[in-house]
Amino acid sequence: MGIAILNGLLNTTTTETTTTTETTTTTNTPLPTHFIATVRSSSSLTTLQSQFQSHLTTSSLTIHPSTHNHAVITSASTIILACDPTNIPSLLSDTIIRSALCSPPPTSSPKLLISIAAGWTVSSLRDLLSPPQESTLYILRALPNICATISQSITAIELPSEEVQLSARTRVPQALISLTEGIFSRIGRTVQVNADQMDTFTVLGGSTPAFIAVFVEALVDGGVAMGLGREEARMTVAQVLRGTGDLLLGGEHPALLKERGTSPGGCTMGGLCVLEEGGFRGLVGRAVREGVTVAEGMGRGVGLVNGTGRK
Repeated sequence: MGIAILNGLLNTTTTETTTTTETTTTTNTPLPTHFIATVRSSSSLTTLQSQFQSHLTTSSLTIHPSTHNHAVITSASTIILACDPTNIPSLLSDTIIRSALCSPPPTSSPKLLISIAAGWTVSSLRDLLSPPQESTLYILRALPNICATISQSITAIELPSEEVQLSARTRVPQALISLTEGIFSRIGRTVQVNADQMDTFTVLGGSTPAFIAVFVEALVDGGVAMGLGREEARMTVAQVLRGTGDLLLGGEHPALLKERGTSPGGCTMGGLCVLEEGGFRGLVGRAVREGVTVAEGMGRGVGLVNGTGRK
């Protein structure tokens, strides 16, 4: 995911157009112009150097092994935390890393830490870091999805709650929220949500591509069973999804879209009746609710599947 964000930022200008789910606005929020990436393995280092070779020659990007984390964080004003969520405790518990992030002025300049790690709330990150009261570290949480790899993500930007913003020093300035929106608008659309809505978005925005992929598999298999070639069936369903998505983004109501596609005694109505008789609508809703329950458990370090806890 970090590579997708980096690619989107490197292929944009310093003036952004921010697209949200409700409106499109143009602001003059300046985006960063120089980027530093750190990776853990030598193979990842080689891969990134090859992928971004043209940017390396223009000095807009430098790539280092993770042994340079302290120096990179010290010099950066905005840090995107894009590592595996399971690695966060060891990373942020490191005394040197914590010092680079949390040292108060004049030892350190103000920093914005943007986390895209699933299951890690702003409060849990702040508790882990325990920045001193005078620290000028600001923390925001964003959640893109897998479609970021083709710059078609929907990314939730979590609005800081009053409870988390303990003092004026930890109150995230609007300019930093706008900067975060500017960054993630480079890989798709953004939407601002409250902290208590993030688990729901985790499923609706993050899990839905997998849900849809299962539905696509079923549609393709059905088409193949009735004589269509698999590649033709796959391409057909993929294009239908793209077109349907554009209609919905254009303001078409799902119920009216369904109504327009049906006729008395027609094949579409026949198929829809089978879906309704099988409880398709309720099953999808239950999948969303179950996913949210699991997401809530992740935030507490608890695994939940179909209502069953596991340690």
